[in-house]
Amino acid sequence: MRMPAALAAAALLVTGCAAQAERPFTPAGDAASSPGAVSSPAGTSPAGASPGAARPLSTGSVESVEAAPGLTVSIEWPAGLDAGQRGVAKAFTDAYVGTWKAVAGGEDTAYLGSVEEQAARDAYTWVRGFRERRESATGTAKVYALRVPAVVGRGAEVDACVDESGIQVTDAGSGRPVTSQPSWTRPPAAVYLQAAGVRRGDDGAWRVRTYMHAAYPHQRAKECRR
Repeated sequence: MRMPAALAAAALLVTGCAAQAERPFTPAGDAASSPGAVSSPAGTSPAGASPGAARPLSTGSVESVEAAPGLTVSIEWPAGLDAGQRGVAKAFTDAYVGTWKAVAGGEDTAYLGSVEEQAARDAYTWVRGFRERRESATGTAKVYALRVPAVVGRGAEVDACVDESGIQVTDAGSGRPVTSQPSWTRPPAAVYLQAAGVRRGDDGAWRVRTYMHAAYPHQRAKECRR
């Protein structure tokens, strides 16, 4: 689900979130670089944590989520996320999976509950394009190298590599693959870095507010290649 805004060379600036310097990026999840780590201002703790309290960290795992019959999203969860970071990352993955559910599900609009503002407009445009062309999708999309590089107050950033080379666009009526598959289903365009600005609402839920991406030949996209 590639959004129109291209990622700048600098890190994504999230509303309510402080800017951070670029960090070394290792899609394979180099433990020494602590990909899930969050930098907090002095004297503060990440959202949901008490100062000085030990925070249970996640273990690495792979989750396969069925967006629709024949359409799956594989999510590689990194080790080392605390509960707050996991909630931020899950807001991103829920929005991604929800959009594919809408692509395959016709009139499904539940995905709009996971996004707001510019991200909602971008996601709606993506889904509407499939409907107008009477298209759907099958196959497997992969989300990996998930990181939460910044959480400050009610704002956060999520970065992830996305591989959509396993997706085929199909005719919504017959279910057969369309003759001319779009370029984004083929490498190198199918593999890219997605960055999202996420915000916690008054109801306590995290929602994606902005999307940006780095596509090949951007260096950040190259780093997502396996």
